[in-house]
Amino acid sequence: MTLTSTYRIQHHAGHPLAKTREILPYLDALGISHVYSSPLLRARPGSQHGYDVVDPAAINPEIGSEEELRALAAELRVRGMGLILDIVPNHMGIGESNPYWEDMLRHGRDAQYAPWFDVDWDAHPKFRGKVVLPVLGGALDEVLEKGELGLLVRDGEVRLRYYDHSWPLDPRTLPEELEVAALDPAAWPAAEAWAAGEEGARRLRALLDAQHYRLLHWRCAPQDINYRRFFDVNELAAVRVGDPAVYAATHARILQWVGEGLVQGLRIDHVDGLRDPLGYLQRLREDCEQLRPRDAHGVEEFPIFVEKILSPGEALRREWPVQGTTGYEFLNDLEALFIDREGAVAIEEGYRRMLRLGGPGREREHSFAEVAREGKLKVLRGPLRADMQRLARLLAGALPRGASHDLRTLQAGIVQFIAALPVYRTYLDGRAALPSADDRAVLERAVVTAQERATPGEHAVVARIAELFLTPFDAHDRPRKAFIDTLQQVSGPATAKGVEDTALYIYFPLASRNEVGGEPDRSLHHAARDLHEANAHRASHWPRSLLATNTHDTKRSADLRARLDVLSEIPAEWALHVQRWRRLNRGLRATAAPGGMLVPDTNTEYLLYQTLLGLWPAGRRGELPEARWFDGVRARLEEYLMKAVREAKVHTSWTDPDAGYEQGVVRFLHALLDPATSREFLEDMARLVARVAPAGLVNDLARVTVHVTAPGTPDTYQGDELLGHTLVDPDNRRPVNYEHRIAFLAEVERGMARDPVGAVRELVAELANPRLKLMLLRQLLHARRDEPELFREGSYEPVEPAGLRAGHLFGFLRRRGERAALVVVPRCPLALLDHQGGITGAAWEGVTLPLPAELAAARWRSAITGEEIAPAQALEVGAVLSDLPVAVLLA
Repeated sequence: MTLTSTYRIQHHAGHPLAKTREILPYLDALGISHVYSSPLLRARPGSQHGYDVVDPAAINPEIGSEEELRALAAELRVRGMGLILDIVPNHMGIGESNPYWEDMLRHGRDAQYAPWFDVDWDAHPKFRGKVVLPVLGGALDEVLEKGELGLLVRDGEVRLRYYDHSWPLDPRTLPEELEVAALDPAAWPAAEAWAAGEEGARRLRALLDAQHYRLLHWRCAPQDINYRRFFDVNELAAVRVGDPAVYAATHARILQWVGEGLVQGLRIDHVDGLRDPLGYLQRLREDCEQLRPRDAHGVEEFPIFVEKILSPGEALRREWPVQGTTGYEFLNDLEALFIDREGAVAIEEGYRRMLRLGGPGREREHSFAEVAREGKLKVLRGPLRADMQRLARLLAGALPRGASHDLRTLQAGIVQFIAALPVYRTYLDGRAALPSADDRAVLERAVVTAQERATPGEHAVVARIAELFLTPFDAHDRPRKAFIDTLQQVSGPATAKGVEDTALYIYFPLASRNEVGGEPDRSLHHAARDLHEANAHRASHWPRSLLATNTHDTKRSADLRARLDVLSEIPAEWALHVQRWRRLNRGLRATAAPGGMLVPDTNTEYLLYQTLLGLWPAGRRGELPEARWFDGVRARLEEYLMKAVREAKVHTSWTDPDAGYEQGVVRFLHALLDPATSREFLEDMARLVARVAPAGLVNDLARVTVHVTAPGTPDTYQGDELLGHTLVDPDNRRPVNYEHRIAFLAEVERGMARDPVGAVRELVAELANPRLKLMLLRQLLHARRDEPELFREGSYEPVEPAGLRAGHLFGFLRRRGERAALVVVPRCPLALLDHQGGITGAAWEGVTLPLPAELAAARWRSAITGEEIAPAQALEVGAVLSDLPVAVLLA
């Protein structure tokens, strides 16, 4: 089963394994080679994503049984397809459903499973030897006084109860009344009496003090929590997978599935959270190659992909034994191709100017880099404060005797250093005495940036950190290594929370640029060249790396981004629309105390306009959508805006919600979407959508074409084969209507079998036809499946169009032996639609595609329609793009 493409499926109770098995004929007909599944191990009850695994030894019963997994694998095998499985080595979901976590709470640091979890047992002198659980709605004494804490018996065990939560009790601490009650239900009244009244509260408090955990107010989490988490999510506890015993126990089931041939590849979630990513990947690689079925040996290396967010200019480590990343760097490079560089600059300048007029306290005059740094500082000093305190203690232990050990100053310097890191993390692991050249460059840059902003005390701490990272040492220097290892594990979450989940919700001149791993103010001057260079590098070094355009974590779907990209072609027009809308809708904004601030603020209002433009249905010729569309989008936007303003952490947040501000935002949204109060605005929005949507649909087709033909393995996110304008989760995780898609694909197949040219022309006549994108994806996936060596192993060569409108084209060649594929797509198409009246045929008069001399006699055939193109040293673009705005020619 040759890996040529993947199709991502989010398995949960609403989409179990049996459902995936049902749609396999459809995925096969679409041209997919491998199903790419979300985690399958037992997760917290009701999980919609599977990243909160609670038992790595069992399959999740909510999505199916082992027998159903084997049935799916067998059906895949019959079709020559495979399964790529997402696994979660960094963390587990905790709570009553996790028996390993429960064992640690019950028996403490000496428990059998205590070594699984990264707990700093000695972090607090008051709570030494205890796991801190910040779960209460108030202080412990207050909660006890109110009688909110009590006891219950479950499965023959007395447990501590707090509303819907419960925790185990150490059996050695139970008084006789509770021991008897656990065994005999008739004795339960005596247990209730034991805990009743003022004396009962005192006894209960003493019982709590004897446990291996300490319950605190949930607001204490930032400074008091003492177990490492996934980012700042208290319900996801980090796992010490670097411990060989922990690795073996948590990977046994996954490796069993690999050995049985049920799984043909792995995707590693959050690899940057691991203490030693290289060591982990080396062990996993060795295990997978040894265990996979013998008939697969020698065919090709077992594919392993890592969820690794590469910052601009950062490269994946060549020594990692993987096939590549999950493809965010490709997503951002490809998105940049469809944005007009001068227009993007103009939009950014207008955005900053607008915010300066927005009133005191709401200006965004500095660069995105500054906003990102401020976001990291905010989370490091807030939700991740406990991690900073731990690092300060580790740094104190790593410093020479006599050095300053003022923990507050050490902590402040560490915060400045991490905030200045331009990447998610570095990879010093003790295998070499000095950091790699890449790490050294990153660290030196961070030191300079941090010291420019540091106080004198912080400046000295940053210098100490630089010395620890940049001077020779060996792995036996345990205090130093512990500090470096821990800092590297924390810097990734700081970037994810500070940039992805804070800064990207604050700074969005053109929101299509606000994606994971992206920079909204990144220079677009050489976007085409940068994509060519990245594709060529991938072809040489990572030819099987996943290529993403949509994922379960993207902020906006690719189709929505494609429409927003068009705004860069009309920056002045966009600015006038925004000015008009702000004037029209000023009366809908409410005044909120204190300070008389208008709600929503200017930034949130601007985000709403971009979001509504992206979600608005296409193909309505400037008319208002039906009432039921408004009903549906109102709920979606309300949920999205609440997430956006809380993630921004400017006026409200998840931990400190401002109900007044949030209610004001919702009221504004509802008024905005009511034709009775906002018809003039809505009609103007409809006219702008009608203007930009066709160009956005052309961008869609161009993106699909490059996505499927570029070096790497194209991944289609569930449902993305049809047009889909969606927002960040949960909006992008709504149920997919496969019956609808199956019917559409059957129609496409009938049309292409009967008259491919006629079918394509009919579809192109209405760009918003949902079958058009489906047809293009299907044709190209089949071409890739039919020519796996060409598209996976072929070279990559840029093709530079010639002629008056050559700047509106992007082209490249893939070649292997005598086989070749020529790919050409438009970019920034609105000008062509405006001035040429179209995007095919005569619109490209005089534009050619010069080819290498050895291809002058090649006979080209369209991979989409089957039409032939006569040989030429330079192909006429008008002939190549005669029916479709995009072309893939095979020779």
